[in-house]
Amino acid sequence: MSPKHLLLLGGYGNTGLPLARLLLAHSDCSITLAGRSLEKARQAAERLNAQIPGNRVRAACTDAADVSSLRQAFQGADMVVVVSSTAEYAENVARAALESRADYFDVQYGKAKMDCLQSLAEEIEAAGRCFITDGGFHPGLPAAMVRFVAPHFERLESANVGSVIQIDWGRLDLSPATLREFVAEFMSFQTLHFKDGRWQEMSALAMMFPRFMDFGGEFRRRYCLPMFLEEMRALPEMYPSLRETGFFVGGFNWFVDWFLSPLILVGLKLFPQKGATPLANLMFWGLKTFSRPPYGTLLKLEARGIKHGAPHIAEMTIAHPDGYMLTAIPAAACLLQVLEGGVRQPGLWLQAHIVEPRRFFGDMQRMGAAIRTVGLDEPAK
Repeated sequence: MSPKHLLLLGGYGNTGLPLARLLLAHSDCSITLAGRSLEKARQAAERLNAQIPGNRVRAACTDAADVSSLRQAFQGADMVVVVSSTAEYAENVARAALESRADYFDVQYGKAKMDCLQSLAEEIEAAGRCFITDGGFHPGLPAAMVRFVAPHFERLESANVGSVIQIDWGRLDLSPATLREFVAEFMSFQTLHFKDGRWQEMSALAMMFPRFMDFGGEFRRRYCLPMFLEEMRALPEMYPSLRETGFFVGGFNWFVDWFLSPLILVGLKLFPQKGATPLANLMFWGLKTFSRPPYGTLLKLEARGIKHGAPHIAEMTIAHPDGYMLTAIPAAACLLQVLEGGVRQPGLWLQAHIVEPRRFFGDMQRMGAAIRTVGLDEPAK
């Protein structure tokens, strides 16, 4: 099988560059780094070619808002990998990939993007293309973690995943588009979680008494709020014994959580267009000004159920000091399985459901993610 060629849209950015390095180091694929700045793409490609033998990286200029430029850039690509803040142009990118007969993968989060791809699902399958969405670490990892631990129970009853994202925001160089997309997504998420056998929203009163999770180490015990991820929806059907599951996101810092977030939420509802940029800048100011060490990114699964006829508890944590690396690592681990052909199937898929979990987490650990498990010594019989 000849080496595959991947085009990384946003490939010279904070997630794109580490993802490109991982793919070059762990596969024989070639890569095009693409974005609106041809100069930045060329400089990044030259650096990668100097660091990694094979001269497998080239550069291209394209704009997600310009369908014709996308079609031109995608020619010859086996897969388009979207690591840019271009969710508002999801239909442009998806249709251009279909027209170019390329597969597709993204690390974006957002309801509008998901609705767009789901509306194209029949076309994607009919074209024989493999489209994978919600890649990265959240979304991307929580449901995969549940799938990984489930065989270790005879009866899985509870599986909740919490997250900590503690970043030194002042060191990041974020584009205005990235800031706007980040704030819009964060402030619009649903608080759906599966409890007592049904999906339910967290009430405003319940938000005053959030769930606490103990993340251990420097992160310790923190409050978390439910954040619905599409990948969690199918879990109760996959594991009918589940009575409780969900993804829970920890806070950023006291000022952003309790003062800025309510203000920004109201502002976005009153001024959804004109308010987006100034409110995004306000959010970023609060993150830079009030966030404190320790820095790092961590996911923790707490699972309960029955094993060998007795109550059993299992835990799984995945961590990395760099949040962008913890986005790139699972994306690379998923793409390796697709490139090798083992999991590639026509249709629209979620990263958390298309991967083979044992290989997936093994590759993540090999690429630098710190993974720790408790209570997973042997699968249930």
